[in-house]
Amino acid sequence: MTDAVAFWAVLELAGVLALPVAAFLFARLPGRGLTLAKPLGLLLFSYPAWALASLGVAAPGTATLALGTAPALALGAWLLWRGRAGLRTLAARAVRTAAFRLWLAGEAVFSAGYAGVALLRAYSPDVWNTEKPMDMAFVNAVARAREFPPHDPWLAGETLNYYYYGHYVVAMLVRLAGVPTSVGFNLAVAAFYGLCAAAVLGVAAALYAVLRPRRSAGRGPLLAGLAAVVLALVVGNLAGGAQLARDGGSLRSYDWWSPSRVIDGTANEFPAFSFLLGDLHAHVMATPFTLVVAALALELATAGPRLPASGVRSYAVSAAELLLGALALGALYAVNAFDFPTGVALVAFSAGLAATRPQARARRAATVFWAVACLGLAVALFAPFWLDYSPATSGIGLVHERPPFTRFLADYALMLGLPLWVLAAPILARLRQLQITRGWTAAVCAVAAVALVLAAPARFAAVLLLGGAAALIAHAVFDGRQPAARRFFWFLVGLPLAMMLTAEVVYVRDAFDGTVSFRFNTVFKLGYQAWYLLAVAAGCVLVVAAGTARRRRSLLAWGAGVAVLAAVAAVYPVAASYSKSAAFERAPRLDGEAWLAERAPGDAVAIEWLGAHVDGAPVVLEAVGADFDPEGGGRVSTFTGLPAVVQWPGHEVQWNHDVGTRPEDADAIYRTRDLARARRLLARYDVRYVVVGSLERERYPARSLAKFERLGRRVFGARRTSVFRIGPP
Repeated sequence: MTDAVAFWAVLELAGVLALPVAAFLFARLPGRGLTLAKPLGLLLFSYPAWALASLGVAAPGTATLALGTAPALALGAWLLWRGRAGLRTLAARAVRTAAFRLWLAGEAVFSAGYAGVALLRAYSPDVWNTEKPMDMAFVNAVARAREFPPHDPWLAGETLNYYYYGHYVVAMLVRLAGVPTSVGFNLAVAAFYGLCAAAVLGVAAALYAVLRPRRSAGRGPLLAGLAAVVLALVVGNLAGGAQLARDGGSLRSYDWWSPSRVIDGTANEFPAFSFLLGDLHAHVMATPFTLVVAALALELATAGPRLPASGVRSYAVSAAELLLGALALGALYAVNAFDFPTGVALVAFSAGLAATRPQARARRAATVFWAVACLGLAVALFAPFWLDYSPATSGIGLVHERPPFTRFLADYALMLGLPLWVLAAPILARLRQLQITRGWTAAVCAVAAVALVLAAPARFAAVLLLGGAAALIAHAVFDGRQPAARRFFWFLVGLPLAMMLTAEVVYVRDAFDGTVSFRFNTVFKLGYQAWYLLAVAAGCVLVVAAGTARRRRSLLAWGAGVAVLAAVAAVYPVAASYSKSAAFERAPRLDGEAWLAERAPGDAVAIEWLGAHVDGAPVVLEAVGADFDPEGGGRVSTFTGLPAVVQWPGHEVQWNHDVGTRPEDADAIYRTRDLARARRLLARYDVRYVVVGSLERERYPARSLAKFERLGRRVFGARRTSVFRIGPP
C-alpha cells in the first residue's frame, strides 16, 4: 500500500509541476490540455538526463535526474512569470472554468484507473510467462546502465537494440518513488492505464468542444471524454462476449487470452486485454505520449502554430512551442517506433490544414516551415537513439495471402465492431449531405456489389471495401467547405481505416517473414493504435447523437445497436478479470518476484544479494532459458539487469542480434568437467559471476557443477544456490 501511494505521489508531482507547460502548449485548445500534464511532465523530466547519458556527458542516476528537472522547472517558472499579470485573476476564477473542472475529472479518472488496475494486478502479479521477464530485464538493465543505449541483459557485450525509452521512464519512476523494481513493475502497468485514461478524456473532450463550440461550456466535453475512456479502456472487443456465448462454462474457466487472437497468425490486442495481461510493452507505454501529439495536432488544425511576429518574447514563445511539440513527437520513435509515423501523419495533416486556411494565406510558407522544423527537431532531439537503434526489418513486403471476404468481415466485426457501428452514424450522415439521388445511390451500390463479388475469389474484396471507405472519408477530410475541426475529426476516423487497408496490402518484413505470422507485428501495432483513435472519435459521436436522438427517430435503431454491442463488449473485462485473477481467491500482493521466492527461495535470495553487492554490468552466467521459458529461465538477468551470456535466443534474433554458439557454449560451461575448456569459454564471454541455482542443479550433474569451486570463489551461498566470482576480486 505504501509503495502504491509513493508511486502515485511521484506521478502527481510530475503532473502538477508540468501544469504551466501544458497550459502553455495547449493554451488555444479547449481544456488547455491540463489532463495531459502528466505524460508531458514525464517527457520533460526524463529527457535531459537521457540526453546527457546518451551523449556520454553524465551517467544516468538520481543526481542526473535531479539535474535534468532544472530545464523543465525553469520553463514552467518562466511561463508563470510571463503570465504573472493575470495569475491572480486566473486563480480566483479557476474553479469556475471548464478547463479546471475537466482537469479535476482527469485527476479522478487517472487515480481511479491507477488504483483499480493496481488492485487487479495484485491478484496476478507474477513477472513470469508471456514477455514480462523481457520487460523486467529491460527496466533493470536501464536502471544499471552508466550510459545509453543500455547493455542488453540477455546478450552480454551487446547494447539493447530495442525502443527502450518507455522502460527508461519506468526505471526513473521506480528510482524516484523508492520502491522495489519487482513492485514498481506492476505499479507502472497501473500508472500507464491511468495516464491513458486521462489523456483519452482530455483529447476527446477537446475534440467535442471544437466540433460543438456552442456547447463547449456545458457537460458535453466531459461526457464525450468519459464515453471515449469507456470505449478505449474499459470494454473489450466483441470476440470476448461472443466466445462466452459460444462456449459457455463458468467464468473461472473463461479463456481470457483467445479474444486477442482473432486474425490468424497475428495479434489483435486491445487495451482491456493489454492491461489485464500486465506486460510493460512498448505499444502500451507509447499511447499517452501519442495522445499528447494528437492533442497538439488538434490545436494545430484549429488554431495553427504560434508563428513569431516581432520582438524577443514572440520568438521565445514560438520557439518554446516548437521545442515542446518536437519533444513529444520525437519521443514516439524511442518509445515505440510504430507510433512515430502516426504522430508524423497527425502533425503533418494538421499543419497542412492550418496552412491552407484562407486567413493563414499570408503566412502559409511560415506554417509549412514550422511543420518541417518540428519534424527535423524531433529527429535531432533523439538523434542518439536513431543512430544506435538498428530496426530488425528488411523493407516492405506485399500481402499475397488473405482470408476469404466473409472471414475478413467477421474478424473486423469481432475486433472493432462497436466503434465502427458508432461511427457508421456520421458516415451515413455524410452520405446524405452529398445529396446523391436515389438512382445514383442504387447504381453505385450495384457496381460496388458486383466489384466485391468479382474480387472475392481473388481475396481482394477486403482491399476494395477498405479502399472505398477510405476514399469516402478522404472526400470529407479534404472538403474545404467544412470547418477545420470537422475535417480533423474525419482524419481521425480515416487514419485507422488507412491503417487497416495498409495491413491488408503491405507488411513490414521482420523476423516473422516467411512464416504464417508474416504480418504479425504490422496488424498488431497498427490495430492497437487504430483502437484508440476510433474510440476518441466514437466517444464524441455518442454524445452528439444522444443530444439529437429525440429529434431523429432514425437514430433510435442505431442507439439500440450501440447498447447491444456495448453489452457484448462489456463481457470481456468482467469475465477475463475473474478468470485471470483465479476468482480473486488468493491474497493480493504487488511483488512480481514473490513467485520465485516460493518456488526457489535460494535463487530469490541470490538475486537480492547480487542486486545489493554488484555494481555496474559484469557478465553473469546462468542456465539458458528458451523463449517464454515456463521454468523461468533467465531469472537472474531478468531481476538484476546484469547481462547474461545469452537468454531467450529467439527474441535476440528478433532484435537483430546473432546469438552464434552462445546457447551451446553456456550449456558446455556447466556440463563439461574439463577445467581448461570451461576456462576458455568463461574468458570468451568475460564471465565474472556464475550462478548455480535450482535450474542449474536440475539440468546438470553435481560432478560437473563441482568444478566452479576450483574455477572461482564462492561469494554467496544459501539454500542450495551458490554464486561464484570468476577471475580477480
